[in-house]
Amino acid sequence: MVTLSDDEVVLIRSILTALRSIKIRDIDKALVILAKAEKGGR
Repeated sequence: MVTLSDDEVVLIRSILTALRSIKIRDIDKALVILAKAEKGGR
């Protein structure tokens, strides 16, 4: 088991909270935009 410092725990918690706040719809939109950009670049 890994032992984390208090600072590391706070950092991980803030990252997880940020990820949780991202909506699936926003991720889907970003993937569509990236896919279009990838096709246009070829």
